[in-house]
Amino acid sequence: MEFWKISASQKKIIDDREINILVLGIVGFKSRSPLLSDAIMVVNLNLAKQKIKVISIPRDLLVQVSSPSHFAKINSLLTIENPDLKIKKTKLISKKISEITGLEIDKVAVVDLDGFKYFIDAIGGVNVYLEKTVYDPILLNPDNFDEMFSLEAGWNFMDGEKAAKFVRSRFASTGDFYRINHQHDLLLSVLQKLKQINAFSSPSLVYKIYNSWKGYLYSDLNTADVIKLMPYVQNLSTKDISFVSISFSMPDQLLRSNRSDIYGYFLEPTQGLEKYENIQNYIQNFTN
Repeated sequence: MEFWKISASQKKIIDDREINILVLGIVGFKSRSPLLSDAIMVVNLNLAKQKIKVISIPRDLLVQVSSPSHFAKINSLLTIENPDLKIKKTKLISKKISEITGLEIDKVAVVDLDGFKYFIDAIGGVNVYLEKTVYDPILLNPDNFDEMFSLEAGWNFMDGEKAAKFVRSRFASTGDFYRINHQHDLLLSVLQKLKQINAFSSPSLVYKIYNSWKGYLYSDLNTADVIKLMPYVQNLSTKDISFVSISFSMPDQLLRSNRSDIYGYFLEPTQGLEKYENIQNYIQNFTN
């Protein structure tokens, strides 16, 4: 798999008071399906209000791809648009995410799991607080391959290997939503660590971290964009960041689960396939 960059002329440079960045976490090189998106998030940065809102979309959401009869799970759209497994296009998934959320996607970042591990190690690891013990018999403990992956409730220090296992774990009744919650917890911990090492006040350190992703990150966010955003994010605290998942949980219950012979288990809007009005209204209220 190779990573490519969209020409800067194809996307506007960040100069607005609010931008939306689509972040995709892909399985990566070691998988038979390297472009499947295990993490799908829209990061809404309101620069005027100094707020960040993160909206997670579950990977099993069934969406219409092209013709009225052609559907696929949303986590496969990157593969469908890039069948040679070289990331050259993100228009298909960006357009669909925009249809679902009602938000215009300004920038895209695709993160490979291996690159994520190296990034966590590059910043010296992170401390993550867990309200409940995590146990996943499907994954192995990176510190001892004779044990199953587990983390005790409370504070846990995670290096890259452990963090990668943590964001992949979904051994729970809520499945993928369990994993989404882990992703949210880790994002907060990463922000805290970046503030701790004063990354946002050092353009050279940002440049170093950005370059540490080489070969594992596809993005049309360039170094100049990142540096331009620094003054807006360096003073953010955890209270300035909010997370939400588009899910089937009460009281909102925006999705429902279903099953078919063709797609197996999948999720769809409670209003029906390709009907996103309730989801868009929910997101509009969340981001305002």
